[in-house]
Amino acid sequence: MLSGKHSGFEATPQSEPLLEDVDVVTAADPACQPLADLRSVTPRHEATATAWAALQAAGGATTEAGGGGSVVLTSYPEGEAEVWMRELKAAAAACKDFEVSSKRGWKDQDTVSALPSAGVGHDSVAFSAVSTRAPHKGQTITVVRTNGSLAVYLTSTDGDPIPPALMKRQHEKLQEAG
Repeated sequence: MLSGKHSGFEATPQSEPLLEDVDVVTAADPACQPLADLRSVTPRHEATATAWAALQAAGGATTEAGGGGSVVLTSYPEGEAEVWMRELKAAAAACKDFEVSSKRGWKDQDTVSALPSAGVGHDSVAFSAVSTRAPHKGQTITVVRTNGSLAVYLTSTDGDPIPPALMKRQHEKLQEAG
């Protein structure tokens, strides 16, 4: 996991759990479940390890103000990262509008728009997801695959984008680790 300053962002590894047991997210349309799985404690492809870091843009802006985000690293048994990446690409292309709900009690309707690939890693996909219930609260999501790991970068759609140089450095760090 990256830590410290990289490409105008400060990466701070986090020790608390990313999700709680009640964060089980389900898509109304099964074809969109790979997108919902990015927000769920029980994704179809279960990770063997997970780590995450908060990303804060230079200048100290908070995530809510659009100056930061996060990166979540997950590793998978052989072949699983490649399969999930194919499923994510298909869902991002097919699910322009989809409904999700959580055992936590919330429901949301998201509009998905494809974004240019980050051009980093062995494979990548990028898209924005904007809630129709809160159109000013969207997320930009970039998923980068390095061998059997996925790095999921999340930022506010109105915040500073995660630069490809930071993603490239995380990719290199994962490759160095084997």
